[in-house]
Amino acid sequence: MTVKPRKTRAATTPDAEGPTLERRARAKDAGQAEELGTGRLRRILDPFDVMRSTRALAPHDPKLNDIRWLVGEALRRVHHRAQLDTLRAVATDRIGSTGFGSRSGLPASEIALHARDKIRAAEAKAGPAAWPIVTRIILEGSGVRECRGFVPEIATPWRVDAVVTDRLRVALDQMGDLMGVTAGRR
Repeated sequence: MTVKPRKTRAATTPDAEGPTLERRARAKDAGQAEELGTGRLRRILDPFDVMRSTRALAPHDPKLNDIRWLVGEALRRVHHRAQLDTLRAVATDRIGSTGFGSRSGLPASEIALHARDKIRAAEAKAGPAAWPIVTRIILEGSGVRECRGFVPEIATPWRVDAVVTDRLRVALDQMGDLMGVTAGRR
């Protein structure tokens, strides 16, 4: 008698816990792949998400690891709102044809300006040594190895990787308040 494998709920419902369409598009543009993972239908192989799952952001504190990842995700959302991803052209005949009535809140141009101001403030908080690393890993989706050129004074690869990771951690800690992600009281 053979036992059939039991189907889990996540495997039967499509995209129940999968990434959003925006993250899939960003991963495809960056040349990253999706793979089937255990417990989830799809897992995007984004280096920053891998750093979270392997606890590279805070090896000894899982809560701090998640907080640093949330700061990075907030930075990604602000960067997307700032419309710094690509140049956009809008056909004039489509203006005002996408919805009913006016949008609540600020106009899109004001939202982008506020987001750009927040990006500049995040750059100032991270500092000139860490900001290129933050943009390369979090916003562009590169790994730690691709950031070795930002630390030319150290020759040993594993030390360079440690310095890059440390600069990323410190920058995420500095930007937490600005991005609205802080640890609660214990």
